[in-house]
Amino acid sequence: MEHLTVAEAAERRFAWIDELEEDYILPTIAVVAGMGRDDVIRRLQGDPTSPRRLTARQAADEAVNRDRDEDLVGVGTVGDLVFVVEASGYTTAIPGIVRDLSHGGRCFSVSIDINGGDRVGYAVDGSLVVFEEHWGPVHPLREGDSRWDPEWCRDLIDTEDESEIWGVKIFALMDRVMGGSADPSWFTQPLDTFAIPCAASYMNTPAWDVP
Repeated sequence: MEHLTVAEAAERRFAWIDELEEDYILPTIAVVAGMGRDDVIRRLQGDPTSPRRLTARQAADEAVNRDRDEDLVGVGTVGDLVFVVEASGYTTAIPGIVRDLSHGGRCFSVSIDINGGDRVGYAVDGSLVVFEEHWGPVHPLREGDSRWDPEWCRDLIDTEDESEIWGVKIFALMDRVMGGSADPSWFTQPLDTFAIPCAASYMNTPAWDVP
């Protein structure tokens, strides 16, 4: 039987994420605990009463031809968690949005960048705890913040190597932190899809402030 390290197993489990790029999909995924589906959509300035059923591929294709002030997000639930999928946008990677989605609970967001500049954000009850780029150990913004457990990174990310690239292992970290992570069906099956203001509309606003 093949023996894989924890990190190798995570890379194999989430290898399908890398394959999305071949379909021109560079996802941003947020997982939210402690907030209902409709409230998540409202926090994103969408209308929860007007969903359309689209796959990620359909949403990405349509977003190219939409009003440039809008983007499309797919929303679903897994147990008590709400997930938000962006096939090409990155609204849920904006620090202020991560904070907003964490009110009364928690939010973990991962954004995949075409140039490798992946980002992770984690917030608890309206307070941003982590906002990091794609290499080295994941540290809280405030040293010693008890809301971030360094053990979450054990065996996944080298806590001594400041240059290690996370790659798709970051989705295994999402799973450890939130108790749920990205699934291929979120990209192959239709999701309730909503129009929201695009990420560019938040430029030069306090939404990008990082404490």
